[in-house]
Amino acid sequence: MTIIVNNKEIEQLDQFADKTQTLIQFLNQGAHSTDALIQQSEVLSFTSEAQFIEQLYLGLMNSTMLYLHQIPLSVDIKKLLELSTNDLRDLATFSNRDSETDKARLASILAKYRLVDSAILNKIALFYRRYNLNYHTLGWGASFHDQLTLYSVICYCEQVYDLSNQTVIPACQWATQQAQSLSEFAHYFCIYLAWKNNKKEMPGTPDHLVDILAPVVNSNLDSPIVTFELQAIDLHNAIKQWHEGGNNLGFSSFSAGLLNIVLNIDLHTDDLVKAANDYLSTLQTTLSNALASDSFVCQAGLCRHYLFKLHNSEALLNVDSQGCLSLFNHWPTAA
Repeated sequence: MTIIVNNKEIEQLDQFADKTQTLIQFLNQGAHSTDALIQQSEVLSFTSEAQFIEQLYLGLMNSTMLYLHQIPLSVDIKKLLELSTNDLRDLATFSNRDSETDKARLASILAKYRLVDSAILNKIALFYRRYNLNYHTLGWGASFHDQLTLYSVICYCEQVYDLSNQTVIPACQWATQQAQSLSEFAHYFCIYLAWKNNKKEMPGTPDHLVDILAPVVNSNLDSPIVTFELQAIDLHNAIKQWHEGGNNLGFSSFSAGLLNIVLNIDLHTDDLVKAANDYLSTLQTTLSNALASDSFVCQAGLCRHYLFKLHNSEALLNVDSQGCLSLFNHWPTAA
């Protein structure tokens, strides 16, 4: 006896649930390694099969990210654990992109679980090519989560703004000067476009706008601690309790918060600080009186998203592995 999961002794591989067995089979040497762990003398205890499979991946790959070559798809196993057993099995056995039935089934699974495969994620490379942009060094060390953030921002900007070389190139140049990561680059890129769209007659860059709004963002970065996974009513109660304590739900990062404010206030107003504070006050009241319409693990596995469909906008809240509940995105719905 060497593996104990949820107080249950594991003596052979088929004692695991079908989903866990499928995830073990995704790994090179996964089954052999699990058998070896079962045979060894040291006792390993886990609270759940999910914890076991995560530790198995970390032990064999030093990562919980998986690349499914046959699709192709990069995804964290914490996201794969969210799939039904049948859907996960379909991903594992998918092999024929020439079959219309198989392609339709794959597309259905990707849409159902909000997954972005490598072909779709190639939009980033196409974007750089279309505007003849240099692939800046921020991308070299970017995490998969950063890439997904950039992808989402590009999709949003293409829906909302009329993009051209005259706007995209200076936006990229300015964003590169501001950012320390690819996610920050994405946020600052969209901030520039929002500023330019509202201040068409203004030369220069949105540096002054950032300077004015920075204190507002910095004062709204505190967040409550909750459990990683919450039911909609429990999330509602957590937000309401935090709000009743006189607190605003903090942004997930400075650049994300800055973008949320810029997208939701009138940049022509004389008092931008007042406009930002009024926006945040209204948003907090709205969130404290609403229920999340959906909940899902992000594809990179770093957090659980909670989606709120609000009036002419969507808000996305995050709960990370430490239980920090924060406001990630609040973007107006594209017309």
